[in-house]
Amino acid sequence: MSSSNQSQPSTLPHEWVDEIPTRPSPFKAIVASVATMMLLGLGLAFWNWGPPALEAFLDDNVAIAIHFESDQLLQGLGICFKAFGLVGVLCAAAGLLSLLRNAATYHILRTSLIAVYLGVGAYVSVVWIGLFDILGAEIEIYGAKQDRATILLFWWSLCWPALAVALYAGWLRIMLRSRSVYSAFTSNTGDAMRGDIVLEDLRTHGRDPRHRRSLYGSFTTHVMILIVIPWLLSLFTGDVEPYKVPKGKGNPVVAMVKMVKPKKKKKKTLTLRPNSDIITAIPDLDETEVDKQMEKQTQNTYVAGAIANPGKIGKGGGPEGGWPAGMDDYKIRFIRLEHSGKGWDDGMNETGADINFLREFSRITGLKKIARKGESHSIALLKKYPKDGFPPFVYLTGNDNMGRISSADIKILREYCLGGGMLIADAGSARFHNSFIHFIRQVFPGKPLVDIADDDMLYQAPTRFPDGAPAFWHHGGRRALGIKHDGRWVAFYHPGDMNDAWKSSGYTDVSPEMRDAAMSLGVNLINYAFNNWDDAVTKAKK
Repeated sequence: MSSSNQSQPSTLPHEWVDEIPTRPSPFKAIVASVATMMLLGLGLAFWNWGPPALEAFLDDNVAIAIHFESDQLLQGLGICFKAFGLVGVLCAAAGLLSLLRNAATYHILRTSLIAVYLGVGAYVSVVWIGLFDILGAEIEIYGAKQDRATILLFWWSLCWPALAVALYAGWLRIMLRSRSVYSAFTSNTGDAMRGDIVLEDLRTHGRDPRHRRSLYGSFTTHVMILIVIPWLLSLFTGDVEPYKVPKGKGNPVVAMVKMVKPKKKKKKTLTLRPNSDIITAIPDLDETEVDKQMEKQTQNTYVAGAIANPGKIGKGGGPEGGWPAGMDDYKIRFIRLEHSGKGWDDGMNETGADINFLREFSRITGLKKIARKGESHSIALLKKYPKDGFPPFVYLTGNDNMGRISSADIKILREYCLGGGMLIADAGSARFHNSFIHFIRQVFPGKPLVDIADDDMLYQAPTRFPDGAPAFWHHGGRRALGIKHDGRWVAFYHPGDMNDAWKSSGYTDVSPEMRDAAMSLGVNLINYAFNNWDDAVTKAKK
């Protein structure tokens, strides 16, 4: 039988050792060279975007800027940004030279990648030192107190791009340590090198596939559970319904109701006139007829009450009421912000504060389409609203400490307010007052709560409050406070629990006058919020 008909045992090519390709690969060498040149773009991105980002961070955190004013750390960060750019230029030059492929350009290429490690190491170290210095000095970041956990998370958010570049450079060095790439540069053939083993282990799960597969499976599972799934849930859960403001034009009629203040009678005093044995009262020098008439007039103080023929609120001067940027299928909704403290939902239950207010709002304004009940959601969901459908106001209350609010939620609330929304906060207790004061300082660092003047626009329409906001209860003072940004109130804080005056009669002991005042004050606030919402949406559409 002819030997040609017998199957011959196959043999591996000489260039393959343990099934690892070791033959010279010019293509892989070119890939390594071009990939190294791409570091130029990353380096210039750090150089160009790093300093403006640092400046913006310091503008938002003035205390940190002051803390490091005389320190060399900020200068060190600036050097790091420039170093990234220079390293990018170095890598681009080395990659371009390595297209010539010889032993010298090979070593230049490998050496340039070491500079990437040095630059990344310097940057992450400087950021680490700076952040933990901030932690030690107990300085807030974006108005939020920090602990080791939040500092580590913030460090990661600042450093992961640089660490990703270091990982990219590591992959390039592994490629350069593979026999196929090394041979393409130097023409030195031989056995597999260390880079080949690493790449082959990654490709085939190593010499113990079961162990490597188990390791990969465990890593993937942890990433999915701890990172991917929560991220996906944040994207696809907790959807919000766009807020629809009434469309139209309004021109509210200002109403003012007066109520007689209880008049205290003066006590008559008797005195002995000198050189007389007759006891008589000495007349007050101020008791002229004019003074008596003036005193009688000043016993009347103007407060909000039931409004007769109030006129339709809105903007644009029309009779039907509404706002030009609104929607025809509108619905007036009352949205509360949830927090981990107690009492954020006080008034949403059978006490009926929210729905009572919505009904009174409809009666006063003539805008009939209102929600059937109040609603609530977390601060985080504020970012879900579209730019032309965010709520003009959100309401925040409580009767105890608010609990911990994340720095992410604080930033979301700040952006909501600065973007055209309004926070209406209402103290249900002294504990909430103290907690809210601390919280609002975190939301708006550098913007203090200030007293709202009696003649402010908040108190002018549709009901006029000549003496400012009624005090009601005194959980945190008698005056309403606020925070202004670009001439607009972005936060209104009432220390006297308006919410309690909105409740049904069986759950509160307020007088009818106090209830009417609380309702009318709320209508004024919403009117103000809707007006500013209209301005923000109109501006965004231009």
